[in-house]
Amino acid sequence: MDLPDDAEEWTDEQWLAWLEEGDAAERARLAAYGDRPILPSWRKAPVAAQFLAASMFAMRDVIYGPREEPAIVIEASGEPPNDDPLDVHLDPDHPEESVVIVKPWLLHPHDEQP
Repeated sequence: MDLPDDAEEWTDEQWLAWLEEGDAAERARLAAYGDRPILPSWRKAPVAAQFLAASMFAMRDVIYGPREEPAIVIEASGEPPNDDPLDVHLDPDHPEESVVIVKPWLLHPHDEQP
């Protein structure tokens, strides 16, 4: 649906229909991508537009300060992995997030065949 020359010509219902048509087109575009990440539109633009967009993001950081990104912290013991056939991680606060890792190659010694 094309936009009118004068915005006052359309009724509220026509504007809502136009918006719904755009939303449906956007949902169809997103469904075509599946689970793949979608690049922001400025990342697919010509180099000059990418430079302008990157400059605008830099100006945002200068004016409002850098955005605080969440840090990803992983605690590691530094010891080699254990050779137990079962590795159990229980979460008492959230039992549904408990994990058991089974290492079938360690369940039976090489001498014995299951």
